[in-house]
Amino acid sequence: MTIELTNAEYHAHEAISKSDLDAARKSGIHLLDKKEGPPRASTPVFDFGTAFHAAVLPGEDFSQTAVRMPKEITSKATKAGKEFAKEHEGKIILSHSDSYALDQMMLSVSQHPAASGLLNGDLKGKSEQSFFCTDTGDTELELKCRPDFMLDDGSLIIDVKTTTDASPNGFKKSLANFRYYVQAAWYLHVVEKATGRRPEAFIFVAVEKQRPFATGVYVADEECIRIGMEQAREDLLNIAKWKNTGVYPGYSSQAEMISLPKWMLPREDGAMPAADHQPIELY
Repeated sequence: MTIELTNAEYHAHEAISKSDLDAARKSGIHLLDKKEGPPRASTPVFDFGTAFHAAVLPGEDFSQTAVRMPKEITSKATKAGKEFAKEHEGKIILSHSDSYALDQMMLSVSQHPAASGLLNGDLKGKSEQSFFCTDTGDTELELKCRPDFMLDDGSLIIDVKTTTDASPNGFKKSLANFRYYVQAAWYLHVVEKATGRRPEAFIFVAVEKQRPFATGVYVADEECIRIGMEQAREDLLNIAKWKNTGVYPGYSSQAEMISLPKWMLPREDGAMPAADHQPIELY
């Protein structure tokens, strides 16, 4: 089932999303807080990502989402800046540096053959459609997803990410750290159940939000999808169990032994670990 909803209406819907799976992967308390706790305030980083999506996705109206701060206003913190923000209340206010980054990112996408081919508007598709289905497994939970862009024939799902490192190695780390492999599997699964057709591929368009604003395009492989769906199913079964019992556990109730992560430990050959295992922040 496909429903036309605003972004706010979609997020308010109680069906299970990929971000719910991520919360459940941490603990039941994290999921409960996400579903029933007060809304979390937006952040400048999240707002910039939202503005970029509105600018780059075909069919989206950037002017309804964000507005650029005029050149004569030097800062959002000035009196003029505050008055401008009040005048455009409800929209994301882009500073001069934000606008520069946005323009360079858009240029990067337009100059990348694969990215521009997917997002230049020539392909027939829709942005930000909401898909819903009922899990036919053991849970009978309602599921949802909202792809950034999907072709009208249902063959491709395209997801746009802003990042600090769009290189193959950098994006692999983000793929693991932020469970984007689960997102790929989840979206393919929900869309298939909602429409009766499984898309042929899930494609990431990763764009760096800092110089040199490089772009990378990556297709989730079969292993990504297989492992992603296995983990999604584990999360979904836990969610169903917690909903049925009304018990949402936190971390272990006992004192646990803790060790350094394996990547920090010396290798078998005695060499010291590499220092490049920090998460790459993606939005």
